[in-house]
Amino acid sequence: MIGVSAQCPALYAYYAVAMSLPREIVKFAVGTVNRPISRYRFSRALASASYPYKIEIGAYRTKRAGWIDTDISWRTRHYMDATKDWPVPTSSVSHVYADNVIEHLRMGPNRRLFREAHRVLAPGGRIRLATPDVEYLVDRYMKGDDETRNLIEISNRKNYEAYHPVDLLRVAFQECGHHVGYLWDYQSLRDELRLAGFTNICRFEPGQSDEPELRALETRQDFALVVEAKVVKSPTPQWATRQATSESAR
Repeated sequence: MIGVSAQCPALYAYYAVAMSLPREIVKFAVGTVNRPISRYRFSRALASASYPYKIEIGAYRTKRAGWIDTDISWRTRHYMDATKDWPVPTSSVSHVYADNVIEHLRMGPNRRLFREAHRVLAPGGRIRLATPDVEYLVDRYMKGDDETRNLIEISNRKNYEAYHPVDLLRVAFQECGHHVGYLWDYQSLRDELRLAGFTNICRFEPGQSDEPELRALETRQDFALVVEAKVVKSPTPQWATRQATSESAR
C-alpha cells in the first residue's frame, strides 16, 4: 500500500474510502455503475454468439464454453433480470439452464421467468432447472434413517447448523434467502411449466440428461430436484430465416 500511496495518491485515497465503507454500500455503488455496462456486454455477447444461443440464468461466476452466463449480482459480466422481459429475440435459444435460482423467487416472478424462457426458446428447445427437492427432504425427515443422518453430516460440512432431521427442512426453507422465495416438489414445478406452455416434462438425476448439452451441469447435487421441459410450437418466420442462415454457414 505504501507504493500505491506514493505512486498514485488519488487511487490510494479512493481505495481507503472504499474499504472503510460497509460491504453492502460498496456492492450497491459498484453494482449501480456495472449494471449498464454488463447489460451492454450481454447484448454484445448475443451479437457475437453462435445461433441458437444457450443461456444460463443466475450463473454468478460460472463460465461454460458455448453458453452466455447471466446474473443480476453486483459484479456480473452479463446482466439480465430473468423475472422481467428478456432482451433476447423470440425463438432464438436452444437451451436455458438455471441452477438453484427459482427457490429464491416468489411464484409471480417465477411464472414470468417460465413464460419468457418459453418465448425465447426455439421449437424443440429445452429448459433445465435444478432446485432443492422438498418432497425428498420431507421423506428423509419422516424416515430418519442412515441417509437422513448422512444429509445432516453433509449440511454441517457446508457450514449449515444441523443437529436433527428437522434441520433438513429448516435449512431448505430458511437458509440462503429461501425464506423469501418458493420451494418446489416435482408436481408443483411440472404444473407451472405446463402452465407456461412447456411439454415433455421429466425429471433427471443431477448431472444426467438424454440431451448432451445438459449433462454434468449441476455443482450442488445433494437433494436436488432436476427437471427438464421442451418447447413445442410453430416456427416463426424469423426463426426459419435464422435457422436457414445458420445451416448455410456450416
